[in-house]
Amino acid sequence: MILTRRDFLKLGGVAVVSLSLAEYATANAVKIPVLMYHDISHEMHETETISPPLFASQMEWLYGAGYRALSFRELGSLDAEHARRAVVITFDDGYSSFMDHAFPLIADYGFKVTINIIGSAVGGFVSGKDPRLSWDECRFLTKSGMVEIGCHTYGLHSWYGRLPRSTAVTAFNEKLKQDLSVFQGLYRKEMGRSANILAWPYGMHDRKSIEIATHAGFSFMLNSERGYFGKGSDQYDIPRLLINNDTSLSPFRELIERRS
Repeated sequence: MILTRRDFLKLGGVAVVSLSLAEYATANAVKIPVLMYHDISHEMHETETISPPLFASQMEWLYGAGYRALSFRELGSLDAEHARRAVVITFDDGYSSFMDHAFPLIADYGFKVTINIIGSAVGGFVSGKDPRLSWDECRFLTKSGMVEIGCHTYGLHSWYGRLPRSTAVTAFNEKLKQDLSVFQGLYRKEMGRSANILAWPYGMHDRKSIEIATHAGFSFMLNSERGYFGKGSDQYDIPRLLINNDTSLSPFRELIERRS
């Protein structure tokens, strides 16, 4: 029998978790890292891109260190012991590279992941490159039980990014209700239910945006502000940690372990 490195990690993972939880049994306020990824590629077209080898090393380290990647729904039931070894993994924009470079790893490690798709881009390309996940792929991923498909608006992502920052949020809110209505209608048609996770384009929003999104049926809203999710945090304004190709393994470990 040939034992791969990943097999070894999986066999030893339970012991690692048991030791870690005992070590932090008296933890009080625990903050959970919510990681934000985008594309996984050898070609760095965007600053948010991460290479396949670096992404794989990060996932391997998380698993080997006894961390569990959970869904947003699971966060509410965590006690301090289990929260100490919990992370949340999110992907924005719905790049199809997830199928090749992320899904095999997260399925093997039992990690839960949220992918926030741009409704108008599903099954297509952006700027003539960068293919996006199709609805068939979204359904396949959801059926695996490992992936939740969230919303990154229907068509406001590219439009919003071109607005002057001084008037951006006001103009965004004027279109947001209709945009989320279109997204939810399409999502229900393709996925059989409504989406309940929303990631704000470029992270910009205000209390009015949150109110509109709440009425549209969203229960978790993700921003792009650097920070951690802890007890008493607002589930309608969840901070995240951007992870890209500049986040080598050592800084990645520090982000996960610091939690402040």
